[in-house]
Amino acid sequence: MLRRLSESLDRFVAEKEARHRRNFVEVCRRWVTIVGPETAELVRPLGHRRRDLILGADDPVVMQEMHFAAPEILSLVNAALGQEAFDRVRFDLLGDRVSLDALRTAPPRFTTPPTMRPEHLGGLIGALDPTTPVGRCYAKYVAYFETGPKPSGRPSRGGRKKTGRAA
Repeated sequence: MLRRLSESLDRFVAEKEARHRRNFVEVCRRWVTIVGPETAELVRPLGHRRRDLILGADDPVVMQEMHFAAPEILSLVNAALGQEAFDRVRFDLLGDRVSLDALRTAPPRFTTPPTMRPEHLGGLIGALDPTTPVGRCYAKYVAYFETGPKPSGRPSRGGRKKTGRAA
């Protein structure tokens, strides 16, 4: 069957790009152990473009100094990956960008504050018509504080339980 050349190349190019991305992710995860704590404090990974490793520095003087250390950084990164993954190191100022080796912060933990019973709760029970939506809602609101929260949704009626697919 004849296929377009672009379809055949897409598979190879996508595979190659995926390999470059995996290599870069590995570098980001192990950045401190690959280059050492002193160098890792000065420059951090920002990204990659083809076979160029892009590192960021906070200070232009540090960036200039790291240009001299670029061959050593490149050899350390390639040795850690076990292959010639990158050909060149480029430097850029970090500015307000976040480096990709930064530890992910833990997501915030949300807690539900304790419910506080209003002072004059239930004062409108006789004043509101219990057949109106507002009256029914207010009655449930009062009941919530008197009996505590109940699970929402329709109660189970029993009957046949779902156990999975039929054989």
